[in-house]
Amino acid sequence: MSQIPNPGKVMKRAGIYARHSTDKQATSTFDQIARCQAYCASRGYLVTGIYTDEAISGKIRQRPGIDRLLLSAKENVFDVVVTEDLSRLSRKIGQMADTFELLQYLAISIETVGNGTVSQVDVGLRGTMNALYLTDLADKTRRGMKAAVQRGSLPGGQTYGYRIVRVIGEDGELERGHREIVPEEAEVIRRIYQDYLAGQTLAGICEALNSLGIPSPGGKKWHGSTLIGTASRQSGILRNRLYVGEVVFNRQEWRTHPETGDRMAMLRPKDEWITKEVPDIAIISRDIFDAVQVEIEARSLVRRDTAHQAKQTKAERHAAEVAEIHRQWRQRQEKALTNAMLFFSGRLHCAESGKKMTALRKGKYSCRTPDCRVCSTTMEEFLAPAISALQDVSIEVILSHYTDPGYDLQRQVIKQRISAAEAETAQARKEMSEILSILGSGAKMAEVRSFLAEKETTIRHHHMQRSVAVRELNLLSPGKASAQAAVATVRKLADRLKADFMDYQPNIKLRHCIEKVSIGLSDGGNFTAKVEWDIPALMKLSRTEKAGKK
Repeated sequence: MSQIPNPGKVMKRAGIYARHSTDKQATSTFDQIARCQAYCASRGYLVTGIYTDEAISGKIRQRPGIDRLLLSAKENVFDVVVTEDLSRLSRKIGQMADTFELLQYLAISIETVGNGTVSQVDVGLRGTMNALYLTDLADKTRRGMKAAVQRGSLPGGQTYGYRIVRVIGEDGELERGHREIVPEEAEVIRRIYQDYLAGQTLAGICEALNSLGIPSPGGKKWHGSTLIGTASRQSGILRNRLYVGEVVFNRQEWRTHPETGDRMAMLRPKDEWITKEVPDIAIISRDIFDAVQVEIEARSLVRRDTAHQAKQTKAERHAAEVAEIHRQWRQRQEKALTNAMLFFSGRLHCAESGKKMTALRKGKYSCRTPDCRVCSTTMEEFLAPAISALQDVSIEVILSHYTDPGYDLQRQVIKQRISAAEAETAQARKEMSEILSILGSGAKMAEVRSFLAEKETTIRHHHMQRSVAVRELNLLSPGKASAQAAVATVRKLADRLKADFMDYQPNIKLRHCIEKVSIGLSDGGNFTAKVEWDIPALMKLSRTEKAGKK
């Protein structure tokens, strides 16, 4: 409730924050707010906002109430934060320090009902005390539970097959941890163990229990996970050692995630587990329980083997299917190969006239020049010299191609791109270094983090541009090893054509790398052939073939 300001007097604006940890403390928030309002009234503060977090632990980072408080602080809604105790803001020293630092930066003070204005020293001392309190409380609780287990008490809540018994001790105090067997539920447990040993599946057991209308431990339908649980935590009805009169404590601990606040169970080492025999509440005999554990392990091995075999079979079947697809594809291509797809198709020229040779009819080619010595010729006459000419490609021819002045200009442009990318990267790193040097610890601010993240993105972009340019430059400046690989690729494909000139793959691959195949006659009247290559396409083919082998 806000107070009415006194005209003529400047009043401090106050934001009240209250929090309680559990639903059982629901009235605590109202009490805290009332105390804070009375505190503000006694000091003449004007309450401009009330912020609460209900049933939320002080250890949790995500709290909507505190988030709204800090947002209002940035919007200059109040001049002071009033809370009942510093632990209401947080029990984590790191979170408390961050909150104090932000409010201090915004010129907003923190005041508590019991101790007044909070200083940096208060934050450190009380934050440490709160953290130690939480640790000490957890240790005391765990020690108390361990002692109770050693005395025969059962820790935890309700367990299927048992009911909690309220016992008043000799000192008149309530003794916790006593259980007694529920006969009806115990009978269901015995039936589950017997059916499992008889060979029934988990699904079959659940289906039978559900058909009889027997409620599960949760009051709903039975599921396999309820019966088998998990091996690491020894959970589930078929793994619960309590049914043989054995209490296992300290098996796991609950930890709260520092950012999300989610409680997560962490398994402890087995040497830290505490075991206590309580034969009075045993439901299953030791022999039956041990036999069930052996059966669980046996079924697990079978299931793992089956899954592994299925996975292996699936992989083999997939590989066979892929191989069959490739075989059929190759078969279709081989059947579809025509003379128009041969390596020289559309590339054939007459060395005498310089004109392009075309097919007069299947297997016979001519440049249609009168009295030409070369024309007309058949494919059988020039095929062998043409295939041999494929192997005449040399490393020197490939390397000399890239000495053309046109490539020099392209390389110069690419080098300028590389230099520009390197300069932009250096400038971005310089700006990052300068802002970090100036701000120091202030670099934690959200705006600075956003600036640094933007610069990192810019640096990655320029690095990518440089990498692309370097790759392009390498392609325009191949070395001797690259040229040798290209020559080897051509000769390998040519060897395949010598064995079968209708082989689809080498014909198609080489055809894309050839600009011209010139057919001529020697002085002795023998046919000759010369191949002019598309060198960039040839280098690309070599890289593709190399990548395909990896």
